Parts: sequence; C-alpha cells; structure tokens
Amino acid sequence: MTVATTSGIPQHAEIDGAIPPSSRETIDQAIAELRSKKDEWAELPIADRRAILREMLRDFSKVGTAWAEAVRDAEGIPAGTATAGEEYLAGPYFIARNLRLLDDALGDVSIYGQPKIPGPVRTRPDGQVTAQVFPQSIYDRVFFGGIVGEVWMQKDVTAEELASTQAVAYKAAEPHGEVSLVLGAGNVSSIGPMDALYKLFVENKVVLYKMHPLNAYLGPLLADGFQALVDWGVLMFSKVEKTVVRSPFRIAPSPLWFPSHRTTLPLSEKLTRFEAGPSPFQIPGILWEALRG
Repeated sequence: MTVATTSGIPQHAEIDGAIPPSSRETIDQAIAELRSKKDEWAELPIADRRAILREMLRDFSKVGTAWAEAVRDAEGIPAGTATAGEEYLAGPYFIARNLRLLDDALGDVSIYGQPKIPGPVRTRPDGQVTAQVFPQSIYDRVFFGGIVGEVWMQKDVTAEELASTQAVAYKAAEPHGEVSLVLGAGNVSSIGPMDALYKLFVENKVVLYKMHPLNAYLGPLLADGFQALVDWGVLMFSKVEKTVVRSPFRIAPSPLWFPSHRTTLPLSEKLTRFEAGPSPFQIPGILWEALRG
C-alpha cells in the first residue's frame, strides 16, 4: 500500500508484512549484551579500531549500489534521474567518507593525541576561537572548490586549550564504557548510521540502534555494511514496524556539480569508490563525469 504525500513532512503508511516491533524482553537482552561489551570496547586500542573501520569501509562499499537503489525504489524516484543519483550521494557516499575520515582522525590521535586541524585556528575580535576544518585534503580542494567549513568554539575555549577539547574519550586515564541509544533519523539515509559511528568511534560507546520507520527497509544492508561492529557485539538493532512512503525527496544544498545533472549517478558511484580507496588515478574519471553532463 502506498500513500500520496504533499510537500512537507511525509505521512507514514503501513504495508503488508510489516516487521513487528521488538519485545521488551528482546530489547532488555540486547542491552544486557551491550553492557557486557561496553568496557572492552572503551579500552580497545586505536590500531584495532582502525582495522575495524577499514573492514567496514570494504564491506559497506559492497552494499552501496543496493542501498541507493533501495532508497530510490522506496521513495518512488524514477531510475536514471539526477535525483536518483543524489540518493547515492546522500547515503553511501557520506557514510563511506565518514568511515575514511574516522580512520584518518584516529591515525592522528595515535600520533598527536588528537586529530590535526587542516586549516588555520583564529581568534575573533570578540575572543571566540574558530578552526577551519574543511577542506581537509587536496582532493577536497579539487572536488569541492570554494567550499570552506569552520567550527566556532564555545566562548570560554582559548586557542591554547583547543587541543584539550579534542578526542576527549581517548585521553581518559581509565576509560569506562557506556551504552548509547541511537534513534535513526528519517529520509536522509546516512544520518542515523553516522550518528551511530560518532557514538562508537568518537565517544567510544556501544550502540543500540533503532531504525526509523521511514528507512527500516535498509536494516539488512546496514547490518551487512557494519558487520564488523555486529560481530564485535557493540552494535545491535531494534526492529520497528516497516513503513514505506512513495514520494521523491531532494537533498539541499547539493554540491556544485550535482543539481539536475544527467551523470549524477555514475559520478556519485565514482566518488564513493574514491572514498573507499583514494587515488590520484581516479580523479580524471571523476572530473570527466562531472564535466560531460
């Protein structure tokens, strides 16, 4: 069954064969298992965490196309359109990039104690400290030319204290684990998984993940892509009622090349493969897809 929607918040529609919600007993058991793993996870060496991230990047790269196609089908987006390509960008690409950047950041933590800030750190006239965090690499400058990202610190943080606010969980003398509940976000399919990654690799907490009804159909693909965390017993999923909405969505703002672009899908696929293993030899193909549209 489908439901017609108008602009704004989409309606939820039940469909035949909906997955029943997890019972209280099942959720309690999952939390108990997560609690048994929380301290081991908090104490896990950085080298092991990076190995897990690299395994996840390989695994998730294998489900990227199926993920984007599942979202396209669920949202009723015509195949081969620019909007269909944007779903690849809004989901698999962002998640793959997040995995790679977490790996890079942990490499910095192992050497310097915190991630390196790629741009200048400045103090504004009012005393507020800002740090330029994007672009992070020459590749970012090529693919996202002209885009700059800054973090503005809370006003009580000085430039000298900035490093002490980074990688806080990795500086604890005696790390203690915690269990975190992540409520998966809605129609942008990458948000919930990236929230879970933040809890697991920035705050070092184990996660019980509740799929949002709008994208519960992605659960099996997410489990396959994040299988390394499932195997470690530090990520568990709570089943929800499965719902489907038939309505196209657009991400906004889109990167400069992508809006109404006839090569959005192959370009998004190439960018995602690039995040899984950056190489200068991939740049000509990416630029060709961008320019020929």
